[in-house]
Amino acid sequence: TMGFGLPTAIGAALAAPERTVVCFTGDGSLKMNIQEMATLAEEELKVKIVLMNNNSLGLVYQQQSMFYGQRPVASKYKRAVNFLKIAEGFGLDAVDLDTAEDPAATLAEALQRPGPCLIHCSIDREEFVYPMVPPGAANTEMIG
Repeated sequence: TMGFGLPTAIGAALAAPERTVVCFTGDGSLKMNIQEMATLAEEELKVKIVLMNNNSLGLVYQQQSMFYGQRPVASKYKRAVNFLKIAEGFGLDAVDLDTAEDPAATLAEALQRPGPCLIHCSIDREEFVYPMVPPGAANTEMIG
């Protein structure tokens, strides 16, 4: 469910403060509760946000492309958001795997940081996610 990942990660971190929580989320989902980065910083929670950024509402774009006559409406962003600056503005560490000389090493290091951290990586908007349930279909009718 879009927007659910970050608040859930916060809850998990509050329930088990000794553990590191990793939240995998998309850019559209993160925008729905991005203000919760303030909670991460304020509470110094050990939450790592792995942001998979396709500059779109990925599932909405996928459904529009596959089932609605390939007419995407309001699902592809015209302008890229600088999530690194937003995270830093809230007081979080932030790393960009897109520009890292060694992305694997940068990821490993970011996961070991003591507090919250945004880990940004771009993904291709045209790489669709499967399996998926078509709009209006039952779960037993999933494709992929």
